[in-house]
Amino acid sequence: MLQLNYTASPDRQRGSVAIEVAIIAIAGFVVAILGTVAMLSSSFFVTGSGEKTINDGITGSASQLVLRTGVVAVSGEIDVDGNNTILLSGVDELAVVQLKMMVEVSTNMSVDLTPPNTSDDTLTDPDLSGLTPRTGISVSWDEFTTNNSAWTVNFTGDSNGDYFLDQGERAEITIWLHEFDGTNVLYDLGTGVSDGYVDNATELLQQRDNFAVEINVGGSTSLSFQRTLPLELGTSDLLD
Repeated sequence: MLQLNYTASPDRQRGSVAIEVAIIAIAGFVVAILGTVAMLSSSFFVTGSGEKTINDGITGSASQLVLRTGVVAVSGEIDVDGNNTILLSGVDELAVVQLKMMVEVSTNMSVDLTPPNTSDDTLTDPDLSGLTPRTGISVSWDEFTTNNSAWTVNFTGDSNGDYFLDQGERAEITIWLHEFDGTNVLYDLGTGVSDGYVDNATELLQQRDNFAVEINVGGSTSLSFQRTLPLELGTSDLLD
C-alpha cells in the first residue's frame, strides 16, 4: 500500500500566514491611530476665521506687533511711607503708575498675549491670572529694571474671546509699575524684585525720565521701543 507522509498542511500554513499578516496590519493601524492622537493632543488655538492651527512653534513673534497709538503714561499717587494715606507735601510722590499701548498684528499669524495678570477693579489690582503666559515684558529706566512686569490685556472691538491676537483684532496692553490699593485709592510700592513693581521712592518713573519697553513672545524676536516723559506729569500723557 502506498503511504503518503505530510510534514505540514498547506492549508494550515496559508492560514497561519494570513493570521500573521492580519496581526501586523492591525498593529500598524493602532500605531497610526496613536500617532494621530498624539498630534491632535498638541496645543491648538482657533483663529478668527474658525480654522484650527497647531500652536507648536507656529505662534507669531512680538516683532509682528504694531503700535497703533502712542504710549500712554498714567500717573498716580504713591504711598511711599506705607501709611495708607496720601500727603504729597510729605514723602508721598506723584509718579507714573501704568504704561498703556494699543497693538495689532501685521500679518495673518496670531500672537499669544495670554497675560500673567488680570484686573477687576476690586480691592487690589492687578491680580494673578493663574494662566501660563508665553509673553514677557521688560521695562527699564536709569534707576529701575524688571524682566518680570505685571501686565494685563484688554481686547477691543471684534474679538473671538481668546488671548490670541489675530489679524483684524486690537489689544490694549497695560503694564502696572505699581499695585493699586482700591480700598484706600492709592498706589503702593513693591515688596521685592520678584513682583515686578517699583520698590522705593528713588526708583519712581517721573517727569523727564526716559524709559524702554521690550515685549517678547516665547523667546522670539521682540518688539522694543523707548519714550521720554514730559517736563510735567499730567493725569494721562500720550507719548508719541
